[in-house]
Amino acid sequence: MNPLQPRRRHRLSHVLFALLVAALPLAATVPTLLWQERQDLQANARQQVSQAMELVEGILDQADHAARVLLPLAGGPCEQAVYPLRRQVAVAPFVRSAALLIKDRVYCSALSGSTDWALPRRDFVDGRIQLLAGNSVTPDVPLLYYRVNGKRGDAVAAVDGRYLQLALQDASDNDPVLLQVGGLWLGPHQVGTGQPPANWQQQVVRRSGRYPFLIRSGYDIPPWHRLLWARHALLAAVLFLLGLLAGGTLYWLLSRPASFTGELRRALANDEFVGYLQPLVRPGMADWRGAEVLMRWDHPREGLIRPDLFIPRAEESGLIVEMTRRMMDAVIAKVAKLSLPEDFHLGVNISPAHLREGNLIRDCRRWLDRLAGSGAVLALELTEREMVEITPEVEALFHSLDQMGVKVALDDFGTGHSSLVYLQQLTVDGLKIDQSFVAGIGSDGLSAHIVDSVAELAAKLGLATVAEGVETAEQYDYLSRLGVRWLQGFYIARPMPLDEFVRRMRQGGTWQR
Repeated sequence: MNPLQPRRRHRLSHVLFALLVAALPLAATVPTLLWQERQDLQANARQQVSQAMELVEGILDQADHAARVLLPLAGGPCEQAVYPLRRQVAVAPFVRSAALLIKDRVYCSALSGSTDWALPRRDFVDGRIQLLAGNSVTPDVPLLYYRVNGKRGDAVAAVDGRYLQLALQDASDNDPVLLQVGGLWLGPHQVGTGQPPANWQQQVVRRSGRYPFLIRSGYDIPPWHRLLWARHALLAAVLFLLGLLAGGTLYWLLSRPASFTGELRRALANDEFVGYLQPLVRPGMADWRGAEVLMRWDHPREGLIRPDLFIPRAEESGLIVEMTRRMMDAVIAKVAKLSLPEDFHLGVNISPAHLREGNLIRDCRRWLDRLAGSGAVLALELTEREMVEITPEVEALFHSLDQMGVKVALDDFGTGHSSLVYLQQLTVDGLKIDQSFVAGIGSDGLSAHIVDSVAELAAKLGLATVAEGVETAEQYDYLSRLGVRWLQGFYIARPMPLDEFVRRMRQGGTWQR
């Protein structure tokens, strides 16, 4: 498991890239779906127009047939034409009435026989068709006159407009289909003059090749999200979920390093490991008498990362040595410029990897040279997460450190490996009481006894003691009575950046209970 994972925070660049990928399935598919929907709407409108055209032309074919049957009678006596007129009205589909004309005047009709009223040819479109909203007999029923011209006169077949409206309604699947003759139009449920009431975004208009009329229809294109939800809700939901899965997977991949050791190497090359200093105090004194240098990882994306999340892996890989070296070089470069109290305890953790690497003596000599005159005493705190193999070389190393004036303390005493063996075979100067024991003071009798025993052991061996994790006044007072030499913990001060530590030291480096 990636130890950085508990500290992952969303970074803007990763989030934006993941959102872009998450949107790709919809972004790639939606335009095609919308284009297809527009094509379907257009095809449907064209189909409606074609269907209406076929139906209306079929009705006019019947009217044309009836008028041509009656045309030979035009100009003849009305008495001889009345019966044929009425017979055509009875047998011809869609024909409601029929009449004969001489010079634009109706002189014989199937309804009234002999009559006389004007029906000017100029009112007919192309001299053939006239659409009316109604007439004197049926003022509320649309009527279409179909006229055939002859040498002696003309014949007219009147089509009931309700048949036309039924045909238009039958063709109107989604949007109304309109019949337009000249300046009049007829819809499934209404008739009017001028501009049709339907205000479509897209229109489909077709003119008849056989009769002087046109069929008009159209469609509106809904907003893309409404169209998508109405027609493809399930597909859109699936694409949305797939996008989320892809975006989430990408974000996860972007957020994790390909190799944690590789990420440590990258961070080391970029000097991302920085020192935080936690002050140490002597019981009964108000000023800081020491500090422990703690490593933090200032990650460019994740921010400040706790040491327990990366120090163990750094120790396993051996990178901890170079990480510590660079951190201490940076810390000492600023601390050495301070005027510190005499025997100021400047501690830093080392691990068995530092002992095996072979350059610890050289590093300590360089650090001591830089600290000369500052009042600081360099103290190495040996962690016990990994067992130290005590060899003659290791014993000689500890002896050399002691000769140089470098103090060595056993960190987290009592919680790691073979602490008593270290005391017996290695040259050490102090013990550090683990915070797990300090935390039990006042509540756990066993922890208090262990602290008592460690303090007593250190006193008998002439070793200095440091207690970490002091968080309450009760713990502070208890450890002070035991004679613990240095105290550190949140009760005194939290770890702070190097620059803040330098600033506060220049201001006096004091604390208040």
